[in-house]
Amino acid sequence: MSKQRLTAIALWLAFLASGAYFAVAQTPVVTDLTAFLPRSDTSQTHRLLGELQQGPASRLVLIAIAGDTQEHSAALSKQLAADLRANPLFVRIANGERAKNLAGYERLLRYRYLLSPREDAQRFTTEALRSTLRQRLRELASPLGMLDKPLLASDPTGEARAMVGAWMGAGGPARRYGVWFTADGSRALLLVETRAAGFDIDVQQQVIDDVHAAFDAARTTHGGASDAKLELSGPAIFAVKSRDRIRGEAQLLSIAASVVVLIILVTAYRSARILLLGAAPLFTAITAGIAAVGAVFGHIHGITLAFGITLLGVAIDYPIHLFSHLRASYGVLNSLLRIWPTMRTGVLTSVVGYLAMTTTDFAGLTQLGLFAICGLLAAAATTRWVLPAVLPGHWAPHAQPPALATRLLRHLPAARSTQRTALTLWVVALAVLFVATPPVWESDLAALSPVPAAERQLDGHLRSELGAPEVTHLVVIRDGDVQAVLQRSEELSRRLQRLVDAGSIDGFDAPNIYLPSVVTQQRRQHSLPDATTLRRALDAAMQDTPFRRGSFEPFVAAVAESRSLAPLRPADLAGTPPGLRLESLLHAQEGTWTALVLLSGVRDHAGFAAWFAQQDVAGARYFDIKTETNRLVVEYRNAALARLAIGAALIVALLWPALRNAGRLLRVITPVGMAIVIDLLALTLLGERLSLFHLVSLLLVVGIGLDYSLFFSRPGDDRDTRARTLHAVLVCAGSTVAVFGILALSDIPVLHAIGTTVAIGVFATLAAAMVLAPQPEASARNNSH
Repeated sequence: MSKQRLTAIALWLAFLASGAYFAVAQTPVVTDLTAFLPRSDTSQTHRLLGELQQGPASRLVLIAIAGDTQEHSAALSKQLAADLRANPLFVRIANGERAKNLAGYERLLRYRYLLSPREDAQRFTTEALRSTLRQRLRELASPLGMLDKPLLASDPTGEARAMVGAWMGAGGPARRYGVWFTADGSRALLLVETRAAGFDIDVQQQVIDDVHAAFDAARTTHGGASDAKLELSGPAIFAVKSRDRIRGEAQLLSIAASVVVLIILVTAYRSARILLLGAAPLFTAITAGIAAVGAVFGHIHGITLAFGITLLGVAIDYPIHLFSHLRASYGVLNSLLRIWPTMRTGVLTSVVGYLAMTTTDFAGLTQLGLFAICGLLAAAATTRWVLPAVLPGHWAPHAQPPALATRLLRHLPAARSTQRTALTLWVVALAVLFVATPPVWESDLAALSPVPAAERQLDGHLRSELGAPEVTHLVVIRDGDVQAVLQRSEELSRRLQRLVDAGSIDGFDAPNIYLPSVVTQQRRQHSLPDATTLRRALDAAMQDTPFRRGSFEPFVAAVAESRSLAPLRPADLAGTPPGLRLESLLHAQEGTWTALVLLSGVRDHAGFAAWFAQQDVAGARYFDIKTETNRLVVEYRNAALARLAIGAALIVALLWPALRNAGRLLRVITPVGMAIVIDLLALTLLGERLSLFHLVSLLLVVGIGLDYSLFFSRPGDDRDTRARTLHAVLVCAGSTVAVFGILALSDIPVLHAIGTTVAIGVFATLAAAMVLAPQPEASARNNSH
């Protein structure tokens, strides 16, 4: 073996080893669909989504216990809540048990009169205190009240409970057996907040495992034979399930596609050597694609990784062209050099097409484009320099063109009348597509979610029952002064509460719930009575009660201390459960403070938007995230279509110097144009709503179609060479259609869209290229184009 061959093999192995290490060890997989939202300097939506991903709404886990009696479900709810409260992964566990809400909030009890939403000074009058004390006596007579006994002397008015109740959402669903249930009583409900962000998938996987383990332990504790089942929902649950579904389908589809390609190669060549060598460009392509994306982005999206299996149907084309055109009389290198200019032009046109994706504002689509470009270049380079180095110098799988290709070549339509008929049918298809049945575009990003509709419906039901905040409706308040932001949040909260009372919305979550403004805290301090006044009112209120004089001196002292406490500021809540929620709803960036007010149960979106427009809250803006993201998707789709048109023009500009013939250029691009129209028409008739991923797939169809057209349109090919070309293209198309056909079976909308579009488009391209191909020359001619 020559030194040049050894060098090529050594460099390839080194690249493969280093790339594989980087791809496996240094490139984590993520599944967040916001990667497929546009980044826009003129819109705040992407920034808001990033903030919401770290916010409390993303950390909520909605839990339901169904399938058992209400009494048993309530017992399981209490046991499950008790176990989860001891788990450091959680910062809040709410299931409606009033007696357990103070756990974890002791540090802020000193400030309860500043933080409690109660501001009515009348609650400290003799009559109000007498009513309160009698209520406490009734509670002390029950087991529930005994749990509050340690706070009775210092907080007889229940200020701490009011404070924590506001943080926990004191209203909540209806209670049965002391815990929350759905309105129909079929499910016991819990609301859990995790310490980690909702899209920290590894931690959230542990959260899910811990919840299931605690539930199983609770079932064992309460008999073990229960029919109860656990239902989990929320952003974190969706993120984990999406990762698992994408990963599982990618593995399954990769195996299925590999098997199909293996069968096709065995049938076409009947050579173990080709099976081994054909895999080299493929594995190199996938390794290069993952490593490149990891190097640029620091991670790879699960959809991008799943898209990598599509290279099974594309990267394998390059070695197939080589194997089918090998002739022992020419030698491996000379056979390759005869087709290399055509192959190189096909590779470059595909790369130009995918360059349009790398310039988008979608990180996910940029990853897809980068993956495809690096993968195709790696596959082509491996075919050009590595395969000739490892193949015997004059080896060929077939001495003569395969008989099937030779017979099929004789039956291919060549008459101009046949080609005119094909073009006429294409014009008809074009008219039907754009006049009778124009394509319908999908602008709703939720339709691309890998989460099944049934699970999304369950999430909506549980969220409505619990009154949990949504991530689709929110108000953003910005100002340079944090106190101004908090005061505006307070004003907006008062107005929103009126909508809650009227039933227009279910609820809201705002930063002032966890930390009132300094002005509000000071107003609450001023409403507190002095020690002498409070003591006098208490003494009068305790008459005719079992309480002894002086029993509530800790209460008097606490109120007196609260009158002189320094108001709390955001940094003072750090490390506490409400502090964690506050950090997600109130933060500073580049000198500007931002408050997020999350809304739940907005029934009339347009009506709320009209109401908000009349509120005139300075620095506040209402966002309907769904509407906003859909608008951005539409805007980007229009920009992407224009960019794709530019890409098509660049491809034509690239083809002209390579072909140097207007007639041949027309023969190359016409089959691709016909295939695109047929593809779009077929998708429309199948009821597909076209998305950005269909556009991505059409780029792939263009690249593959140009490859077929370039080989079919080569001038000077004799019948022997044309038969070999036909054999190569049939094997390429067969493997591509098979691989993408398997992808079309996926339940993940993005993968289904890619698979369906490419499978139909490649088949249409093959048919059009074969029909429009020129007749081969009668005798052999040396051709290098």
